Parts: sequence; structure tokens; C-alpha cells
Amino acid sequence: MTVSRRTTFQLAFLVMGLITWGYGQRVDDPTIRLIGIAFFAVAFLMRFFRSSETRHREPEDDTESQGDIEL
Repeated sequence: MTVSRRTTFQLAFLVMGLITWGYGQRVDDPTIRLIGIAFFAVAFLMRFFRSSETRHREPEDDTESQGDIEL
């Protein structure tokens, strides 16, 4: 099982957002907190963009899964 590149980027943005937001909370800096929230937002919005490899993929042939049924 492999993880797609988009999922890796989503997780990276999520972790960066968590660290940045947590640091902003710790030092009580609203600008840093907003930057962390922006990373969260980017990670969330990436859910709605399809990856280019699935958009251009050919449909799979299911003839093998149908068995040896002849009419």
C-alpha cells in the first residue's frame, strides 16, 4: 500500500499548521497563530482537488473479474 503524493502534502501542511499554531499560542502571537490556521486551511482545501494522475487515468478493464461465463 502506497501513500499518494497529495496525501503526503496534506499531512505535511497539517503538521506544519499544528506546530506553527501551537508556537503562536505559546508565545501569544496572533499573527503566528493565523499562519498556523492558514496551513490547516490549505490542508483541508486540498481534499477538494483531485490529483492529476486520477483525472487522466484510463478506465480499467473488468473482463477478467467476470469469470468464464459465455452466453
